[in-house]
Amino acid sequence: MELKTKDVYRVESGADLSEEVISSLMTFYLPLIGNDAVLLYLFLHSEGRLARTNETHSRIAVHLNRSVADIEKARAHLEEYLLLRTYVSENESRTSYIYRLNTPLPPESFLASREFMHAYRKAVEARQADTTSSRIESRRLALNGYRDITLAVRHKPLEREFLEEERTAVSKPVKPSYRFSDEDLDIRFDYERFLSLEHDLFFPNILRTKENMALIGRLATFYGLTPETMVKLVGDSVTLFSGEKSLNTELLTRKAANARTEITSAKDPYTLSPVSFLMSKQNGSAVTQVDKRILEKLSRDMKFPDEVINVMIEYILERSDNQLNSRFVDMVAGEWARDGVHTREEALKERNKKAVNSYGRHQEALPAYYNASPKRGEEKESVSEEDLRKATELLKSRGKGKKDG
Repeated sequence: MELKTKDVYRVESGADLSEEVISSLMTFYLPLIGNDAVLLYLFLHSEGRLARTNETHSRIAVHLNRSVADIEKARAHLEEYLLLRTYVSENESRTSYIYRLNTPLPPESFLASREFMHAYRKAVEARQADTTSSRIESRRLALNGYRDITLAVRHKPLEREFLEEERTAVSKPVKPSYRFSDEDLDIRFDYERFLSLEHDLFFPNILRTKENMALIGRLATFYGLTPETMVKLVGDSVTLFSGEKSLNTELLTRKAANARTEITSAKDPYTLSPVSFLMSKQNGSAVTQVDKRILEKLSRDMKFPDEVINVMIEYILERSDNQLNSRFVDMVAGEWARDGVHTREEALKERNKKAVNSYGRHQEALPAYYNASPKRGEEKESVSEEDLRKATELLKSRGKGKKDG
């Protein structure tokens, strides 16, 4: 649709542009979208803060000293990098546009975006991109060799009271709860880190439902994935450009299952995710998709907690030549489910209750002397001739009785 100077527009802008956002716009976006697009963004932002009526595009052309064709091209660049959403309404008398501005990604979020950083590296070359990254990551001054003397200044009563309150607040941090249901007790995921990296442009608030957030935490916990990885996977699974924003949960689940496990160590190994725990048992080798599906079944279908699954993995590997045989796993899982195993302690008791041979058949543990071989030079106790004679006569008498009958 060709833009005309008589076409009218209104602007819906977001929050005020902070220094951080301006820095991101000029450092990261400028090489990608160009000067005209940055000028158009800033002008539209100003219009959104001030104007309340429809204006024609001739106003933009005059203020920016650009043609309508230049404005349309700059608008396309803003749309390409998700800084602008454009809506149009046509009737016989005129064509109206609504421009909805999105806030640029802050520097840290931009650096965490694989797609944006790839485009940025192509635009400014790798050396400049690395320079920018190092500057962003090192904005906080290093304090090595310095000591904090703040607490030494304590001659003012108000200052002492403030410092005491500050010290108390630091020693008792308050964190929001991210428990969405009773099934989420096993979730061990840093939601704070995830949300600090995830921009609402790529994962809008409307998609941050309890169900979606719980799924993200469960997938990250089960497959041993970091918040940084989950930001990328969620971004790849969100649809923004259709009529309705949505999170493709099936796609996200597949991507998480195919992602490489990153959390592979813990002080308490049983607290690892099942995939991480199995990976540690394989000396760091990646877990196959077949084994992942076995673990998924134990978690999703059998509803076993992660720590119970880990004990079960260890139990089965010890008795099946380090293999996860699906039939053996099903048999053990079924028995543990019937026995009501729900905690690590119960799983450890169940593991030690019976010996299981490598074919999966249960057998009671036998006393040590049962299979003991006689020592060299020792003879087994022999049967006496008298006992042998009595046994022979007994057998003969039984045989004779059968014939007579």
